[in-house]
Amino acid sequence: MKEVLISKCERKFINTALLENIRLDGRSLLEARPVKLHFGSKWGCCLASLGQTKVLVNVSCDIQPPKLSRPNEGILYINVELNPLAAAHFEAGRQSDAGVLITRLLEMCFKDSRCIDLEALCIVADKKVWNIRVDVNIINHDGNLVDCACIATLAALSHFHRPDVTSTGDEIIIHTFSERDPLPLTLFHHPVCVSFTTFENGKTIKDPTYIEERLGVTQLTIGLNAYKEICCLHFDHTEKSGVSADIISSVVHDASNYAIELIKLIREAVKTDVEIRYKKELKAVCNFENIITTDKITTMMSERIHIKLSKWNVYSNGTKNEVKNEMKDDDESVTSNDEYVDMKEDVDDSKIYKIGKGSAALISQIGFSIGEGGKNTWNVSDTSGDEEMDEVQELKIVKKEPKIIDDIVLSDSEEEATGTLSKADLL
Repeated sequence: MKEVLISKCERKFINTALLENIRLDGRSLLEARPVKLHFGSKWGCCLASLGQTKVLVNVSCDIQPPKLSRPNEGILYINVELNPLAAAHFEAGRQSDAGVLITRLLEMCFKDSRCIDLEALCIVADKKVWNIRVDVNIINHDGNLVDCACIATLAALSHFHRPDVTSTGDEIIIHTFSERDPLPLTLFHHPVCVSFTTFENGKTIKDPTYIEERLGVTQLTIGLNAYKEICCLHFDHTEKSGVSADIISSVVHDASNYAIELIKLIREAVKTDVEIRYKKELKAVCNFENIITTDKITTMMSERIHIKLSKWNVYSNGTKNEVKNEMKDDDESVTSNDEYVDMKEDVDDSKIYKIGKGSAALISQIGFSIGEGGKNTWNVSDTSGDEEMDEVQELKIVKKEPKIIDDIVLSDSEEEATGTLSKADLL
């Protein structure tokens, strides 16, 4: 399936909003989406969320012969899977250009930059080494797959523990986790990717969404570690775009500061999870059930419709007389033209959630009393909807039997005059 085309109205609206430093989700131009990390029950299983972009990474290991060129080093293999679950235009079992790009950038960050101590993965020189396999699965595609995949890979590698082994000459004994504690991987540094997109009007944004990536004329990805060292660099632009390479020098300072904060967040999340596991409190964090909030799986869709509002109110307990101000900032001024959403009387859990400063998200109604609407049915915002529904309930349908006079069927309209006709009158 091909990608959905972007209309001229959408293109013009987004470019015009960027001229005023406004984005669709309410973020500033150089503001990234929040990062969330969740770890599975096994070592090295991590689900990273960058906004609505979600990537699942699983790290595994096995014993294999080493490469002939590097007999004393272990092997690191990275595999990226783009399936139709993430986006409708991805084909299962076929590597796309996006998949090749993500794989190459991850290899430059973690393999070419010597991030992992591969010599520590050697069991017997020239015979047996550990093979570390990193499987990257894209769960949902909402833009900036490289950054989200890099975050998930770094968290999974930092979280992974391999079994301890003992070499007795001719044979190798692999100890279970109950016999000996597993050993973590040795990481010399922690690289992450930070992506930017530049538009025709010259505006540059960080962490672009899916539609912003498609409208941008350049794609810039910088791989950095906590020491502000560049691990990889990818700059994709066309000569017709009119954008020079000076964009790199203008955003590298912001990218390095953001990379330091992001690496600190990942290390703290991994440290907290590992400490809880060793305290035998696995039930607190070792499952994904606490992050499943919907009863169905959607692809290329956001859970909420993001809009920008000056103020938002909701009706409490479904009544129109009581108005409850939800999530109001102190610096916002109250005006007479405040935005609000009309909730039905039979719905008590419909709310408006705050996404960021000066923005909110509408949550669809769970139930609907009259009509064929369901979970994806939006409520009527005007007050005339209640009156129309009351009128529908009071309507009564009365069926009238047709009058037949000498095989002539008369209409049941009350405005027409009725009388007795003969066959001679009709001739």
